[in-house]
Amino acid sequence: MNNLTLQNSMQLAENITREYNKILKKLFSEKINSSFLIKIKNMVIDELGETILQYMPLPATAASLVTGNITTHEYDICRMIVGTHRHHTMFLTKEKTKELQNSRDYQKKLANEVIEKIHLHNMSNVFFGKNQLFPGDEFIYFPVPYELFALCIRFHHILRERNVKTLIYNVDIINNALSALTLMEQNLLSNAYPLCRGMIEQYFKTMMLEKHPECIETFSEFCGFEIDQACCSQEFPDEFNVVFEKRKQVNLKNKVDYLHYGWLDEIATYTTTRSNRYSLYGIIDYLCEISDDEVRQTLSQLKVLYKECHGYIHGSSNHVIYPLLHYFELSIMLYHIVKGVFLNLHKTALLEMSDFDKNLLAQLDRDFEVLLGQYSIKSKEMFELYYEK
Repeated sequence: MNNLTLQNSMQLAENITREYNKILKKLFSEKINSSFLIKIKNMVIDELGETILQYMPLPATAASLVTGNITTHEYDICRMIVGTHRHHTMFLTKEKTKELQNSRDYQKKLANEVIEKIHLHNMSNVFFGKNQLFPGDEFIYFPVPYELFALCIRFHHILRERNVKTLIYNVDIINNALSALTLMEQNLLSNAYPLCRGMIEQYFKTMMLEKHPECIETFSEFCGFEIDQACCSQEFPDEFNVVFEKRKQVNLKNKVDYLHYGWLDEIATYTTTRSNRYSLYGIIDYLCEISDDEVRQTLSQLKVLYKECHGYIHGSSNHVIYPLLHYFELSIMLYHIVKGVFLNLHKTALLEMSDFDKNLLAQLDRDFEVLLGQYSIKSKEMFELYYEK
């Protein structure tokens, strides 16, 4: 290749890059400073070099050309930059945000965190859509939901790769979490609350089963009673009626409550003086009594959010002025439960935590700490500040 041909090729590449950047600036202009976006994108690409192909293979494969499922590296990287940047600047004023954007230290920090997300590409945004059903914030690209999605996919990888057995209810929890995160991706935020409410119920039941494996058989028997009652005649099965007459708390006469939670009678340490014995709240109170302070704090937080779900399911709070509130509440519920199930999988299956998983959990904990700090200072004024920028 002679010098003239090389110069022409370089000029063509520069022109293409310039046009790409113009389009990217326009696409994200309402969410981030355009020049800042391109600067961070270039920092990320320069830092990764050719290694980017290890995590984000060339999009123009034969399969992608046939299916039309093509997204450029630059576009995906920009979505990560926007999500991570908005996570860090959520409740900052325009002036403070501009000051941060001019900070070389922050630019490096942001670029490094985006590179972390690129390392998770095959467990996260490779599954995300190119367009939102209802345009708005792409919360799935905010660090905590992004990492939670990757953790869910990692959970399934471990089950397959290591041939690990776990309670089927843990798999159901992770699948519900993936469903809720997918709804977040499409900005169907209020629709994720029923899934999270069910996920919390499954999580607390699973905690009881793992602490008291002696009641797993009875639990399965009661699941059978529920199926018979719900799917067949709507009448309580005769076998269930016999068990109901032998319940430990005879003064509690609600058959439906007993149908869902009568299996708790199999646990000797589950006290008979509990007025809410046959309910999820009875389980929560019991778990709080036998847990340490850190676990008790998590359980109490989930209990509060479980009650909040009721308003979105049965009340009139389906629509809120500030979608950011949904982002907070859904992220907190999903964080506690997905992380809890993931850790418990390793504990019960006696698995050694890989370095990859340790790093993923460390990133998640770091980003959740930021989210929780923001949640603690949320207010109408803060929400308005966010949506005015």
